[in-house]
Amino acid sequence: MQRNSVNGLNLWHFENLSSISSIKHLVSDRNTAPGKEFTLSYSSSPDRELVRSNREQIAIALGITPEKLVMPSQVHKTRIVNVTSSTTKDELMETDALITSEPGICIAVMSADCVPILLYDKKNHVCGAVHSGWKGTVARILEKTLREMQKQFGTKGRDVVAGIGPSVSQQSYEVGEEVVNAVRESFSNTSELLVTLPANKAKLNLWNANKMQLEEFGVPASQIEISDLCTVINNQYFFSARKGDAGRFAAGILLERI
Repeated sequence: MQRNSVNGLNLWHFENLSSISSIKHLVSDRNTAPGKEFTLSYSSSPDRELVRSNREQIAIALGITPEKLVMPSQVHKTRIVNVTSSTTKDELMETDALITSEPGICIAVMSADCVPILLYDKKNHVCGAVHSGWKGTVARILEKTLREMQKQFGTKGRDVVAGIGPSVSQQSYEVGEEVVNAVRESFSNTSELLVTLPANKAKLNLWNANKMQLEEFGVPASQIEISDLCTVINNQYFFSARKGDAGRFAAGILLERI
């Protein structure tokens, strides 16, 4: 990924998605003006006007109006919504993945250690945004989102370009027995996912777990970009719940008209 300045905002971009002219995308940075944190979650700050202003700045950077920036109310489950201009806020409750085929709408998910994943089907001009923490990962929300894109729009793995965004790395992610057991139940090969530790603990690789789901769907490895940016290690750029941050950054994707 590369960190760029757009309309005065510090934003991150995947190299693979940046090479595609028919979409726009971004991952937000926690830094704006000195002393101010660029959080995009209303639940993370008592200052609703600040969050509203931050979201408006994101929309401006994308060249859209604020109401075209769509973010769900996330709950670590596997509900997926196909977003259109008529989608209401109520329809976005308890939702952790969005897909759309409608140009001009930025679908985005928020994160602070969980994995944000952006998807683009270059044949059918469809995109997706997925929020996948450990619960979503073992529940295979990414696979389910790809299946929903296939069902709704005919998406095939060979046409998907994917970006796995900044999130907690294996180096920084020690989990307990509950998570270890859930990973082993969900994935047949865990040698690339778990580094075992004493007392039934392990270090979990969420990046590889989501990459596996993409490859199992048929997405070529050459079309998958992993940011390699750990939110714990790179806490100066990204919010991290493990570091005690309340704020949330966003990863979003927008279809241009073609």
